[in-house]
Amino acid sequence: MAFATLERSAPPFFRQGPSAAARLVFFASLSLLLMALDARWHLLGPLRQGLDLALTPVTQVARAPLLGLRGVAQHFESLSQTRAELEQQRQLNVRLALQAQQASDLARQNALLRELLQLRASVPVRATAAKIIAQARDPFSRKLLLDKGGAGGIDAGAPVIDGRGLLGQVTMVAPLGAQVTLITDRDSSVPVEVARNRARGVLVGDAGATPGGLQLLWQANDGDLRVGDILVTSGLGGVYPAGLAVARITRVTREPDSAFARVLCAPLAHVDSGRYVLVLAPQQPLAPAPVAPARR
Repeated sequence: MAFATLERSAPPFFRQGPSAAARLVFFASLSLLLMALDARWHLLGPLRQGLDLALTPVTQVARAPLLGLRGVAQHFESLSQTRAELEQQRQLNVRLALQAQQASDLARQNALLRELLQLRASVPVRATAAKIIAQARDPFSRKLLLDKGGAGGIDAGAPVIDGRGLLGQVTMVAPLGAQVTLITDRDSSVPVEVARNRARGVLVGDAGATPGGLQLLWQANDGDLRVGDILVTSGLGGVYPAGLAVARITRVTREPDSAFARVLCAPLAHVDSGRYVLVLAPQQPLAPAPVAPARR
């Protein structure tokens, strides 16, 4: 009998309630009803807000690993971006420093050009502006190379000046360049006179042997010469026009047993620097350099 009872009905523990189809229809209908009510009167808004508030801690805990990884990635990305920006700023600083140096150099060149233009207006002879492009490598000579030559109107024997005074004389001319022998070269000699008292003499180059690189010859031991006197071209010999500033006396040594004083001078022009010069029209064709007398 017991077996027959078990076959006819299931135990209470295994009772399933409504069928699956009935539950599907019920919950589908309930969902449609709630959707309709919410769309019409917004009845489920407070319920959604409550559920969202209740589930916020759970969502935060669930998102914590992702947020942590994202924060670490952003940290390293920020470091990389900061390094890149720092490198860009350094490069920008270098470029700005270079531009500042170039601007300073341009300002200096403009000042020199203004000096040259002022000098050019006061020089009563034809003058051609030129640029110094090189200096001779021979340690026993003082020569410069210009960027203009015969094609640019430069002639051999032409005096060369800058904004402060006489630099030298053109001694070799090519079609596109010219060589200038500076007044401090050992083969250079310039007839000069003291601007203060018009005492004449010959200024010769002596670079390397004297501090200023120039020596004034043929000055009497008892002559009126003072340290600081300015020497200008005398115009004698027809090579240099008269009145060009040349040098300043830096030392006068008078020895009792000598008839002539030893007078050392320093050039006024930028013989070791500078960029732009004026080449004057030559007064006469270039002649062989005179032989300087023996120095004491």
